[in-house]
Formats: sequence, C-alpha cells, structure tokens
Amino acid sequence: MPYNDNLKLKAVLDRVNNDEYLQSLWDCINVNAVRRLGLSDHGRVHFAIVANIALKILRNLQEAKVEPSIVTDHKLTDDDAEVVVFLGAVLHDLGMIAHRENHHILSVGLAAQIIPRLLEGVYPDRERAIITAEALHTIYAHESEIPQFTLEAGVVRVADALDMKEGRARIPFTAGKKDIHALSAMSIRDVRIRRSTRKPVIVEISMYNESGIFQVDQLLKKKIAGTRLEGFIEVVAQVEKDQRKSVLSRYTLGTSSENTSEGSASGQPTAKIITNGDGNDQDQHGVTTR
Repeated sequence: MPYNDNLKLKAVLDRVNNDEYLQSLWDCINVNAVRRLGLSDHGRVHFAIVANIALKILRNLQEAKVEPSIVTDHKLTDDDAEVVVFLGAVLHDLGMIAHRENHHILSVGLAAQIIPRLLEGVYPDRERAIITAEALHTIYAHESEIPQFTLEAGVVRVADALDMKEGRARIPFTAGKKDIHALSAMSIRDVRIRRSTRKPVIVEISMYNESGIFQVDQLLKKKIAGTRLEGFIEVVAQVEKDQRKSVLSRYTLGTSSENTSEGSASGQPTAKIITNGDGNDQDQHGVTTR
C-alpha cells in the first residue's frame, strides 16, 4: 500500500503488518464469514483492498482541496486523515469474530483496545486520542443505516462497498446459490477510480453483463447516500461488448441542491440512463484498484 511521504501512516502500516494478534483476528473473521455463514471474503484480502481504495478516494479529494473533517474540526492534517481512514478500513469488521449481527458495535469495542497501541509513540496523547475517536466513528458508521459525521467515515463506507471485483461483492450471498446476488456479483469485471474536472472521484465499474447493475443500484448507491462524499463522486457502470465499452447508466451522487436540479428534492442519489456511451471524461488520472 503506497504511503507516499506520510511517515505516520508508514509507521502505523508497519505495525499492522507485524501484528500477529490482529492478523489472527482477521482469520477468525473469515472463518465465521466464509465457512460458517457462506458470505464473501471479510479477511486479510478484503481489508487490504478497502484500505487501498479508501486512500485513493481520500487523496483524490485532497487534491481537489476538499478538507477532511479532522482538519476542519480538530486542526490536524491531511496526513492524519489518511491514518484515520486506514485504521477504519482495516478494523471496521472486527466484530465479526463474534457475530455478523451488530458487528459494527462490537468492532468499536475491539478497535478501541487496538488503536491506541498502534498509535503509541507515533502521536502524543492528545493527537492519539483524536485519531482514535475519529477512526472509531468510521468503524461504527460504515453500515448504510448509520448517520455519519465526517468525510473520512464516508470514504471508508464507500471503499468497503467497492470491494466488488469478480465475485468479491459486499452483498452477502450463499456460495453456489444461483440467485440475483450471486449472478450480479460474478458479473463485476473491474473497478477503477480516477478524478476529473467534473468530480474529484469518478468510479468506473466494468461488467461482463447487465446483471451487475444490481450491485450498483442495491449496494453502492445506498452506501454513498447520506455521506459527505455526495457532490464529489460519480459512478459509471458499463458493459464491455465487442471490444468496446457501452455505458449502461451513470449515477450522479451529489448534494441535495444538485439532486433537486435533476428533479429530486429528497437528497437521495439520482440516476441518468445513457444508451449511446456519451459522457466519458478524458482526464488522465486513472488509478486501478488492482
């Protein structure tokens, strides 16, 4: 995972990578998720993917001069926001060692014991307390129905949902069950994140077939709604056919005022159906999740 010049992030990353206890907890999560519940992967690979996606999203926002909440409210730095997002990404599902139900609540209790020691010596006490508090909020609020207070929490929630490449979709489905959940999850080919002059975060989802739209409409749209990413993110889902990409639909997920201009005053994400493949921005800032 690229830490760029963020030495605080590097220190925390190194501690996570060398923490046998934490990594053993990740393995316990996957026993419950995959073997016992028949869910998709929630272990080491999932956390690595979510952490990478979350940092890409946050850095796109930072480059567009979108200020993280920890900077606005606590007068800390963009580097500290990266640490918050990283911790939320790798610890948000810890509660699944006990149970899937209410795992976001259980995760907070477990993470509250782990985060302070991961930060010890990296931050003085005041900053360590703030980073801990902000990271715990991202963990508690990563589920769609939980109100969010910070930009960083929205980044973690959306990054979690974007771990959907080739059957890795976050919608739980029973292994081998031929329902819309399984079929749509298997139809996701790739996920790319870039920025453009139109939006700081452009998410491009390529699909083998149209059933993948279920993943976008039933999961991702709900994950973005109500976060502070609204207004800064756009999602394009497209099917590759005959060596070309045909855009099926574009989801413009903005603020309430933006949605009102599209004919919706509810503040919920709106969708525009595009059939001719127009609207592809050509800005060169693509970053793949691979």
